[in-house]
Amino acid sequence: MAKRMDWIPTREEKLLALMAVWLVKLADTTLQAAYDWVAAECAAVIAAINAFLSARAAYQEAPTKANHTEKEELKKTAVEAMRKFARERVRFNPKMNDGQKQDVGVNATDTEPTPVQPPDAGPESEAYISAQSPGVVKVRYLGAKPYGVDRIEIAYAVSPTPIDSPDQLPLKETFSRNPWEHTFGHEERAKKMYYSLRYLTKDKASHWSDVREVIIP
Repeated sequence: MAKRMDWIPTREEKLLALMAVWLVKLADTTLQAAYDWVAAECAAVIAAINAFLSARAAYQEAPTKANHTEKEELKKTAVEAMRKFARERVRFNPKMNDGQKQDVGVNATDTEPTPVQPPDAGPESEAYISAQSPGVVKVRYLGAKPYGVDRIEIAYAVSPTPIDSPDQLPLKETFSRNPWEHTFGHEERAKKMYYSLRYLTKDKASHWSDVREVIIP
């Protein structure tokens, strides 16, 4: 699902047009009753918008640094008031349909969460062994897991011939914390284990990392 665009315009001319709509809508007692908007909250947002508009008019009349600073500060306050009102009284309001929300410039709420996209490539990793732990191979991914990634999948195989493609690694396991650990049998010691990692989100997977190798102790 595509990322929702910010409903607050960045250009001041468009912001003024949106504020003009809000001044009318929030002052309408019929809409207040229909949408369960709290009159005092509507009045507070209207006051914040009007304070910005007054400061903007003062700056246009006398474009000093002080007037510009006040205008920008009051614009920020007005926008924050609009965002708060939209978040609490519009976005999830069951008495407003999508069209009515869009009438006040607010994007309709998605009915399904936007899937988190995993990184394109799998994680960098390192394998380590110990002479005191025969047959044990540990693999750890490097760095923190990216946002939305809750598991790492490892594909691996023990092979007497080199493997350079993840498609040739039939054994797969997942792990959420470092390190992944596996104990191989006596007959597999001194052989090479080939492995590749990839990130997993709730719904998707990244590409596999490059295949790496380690000699089983």
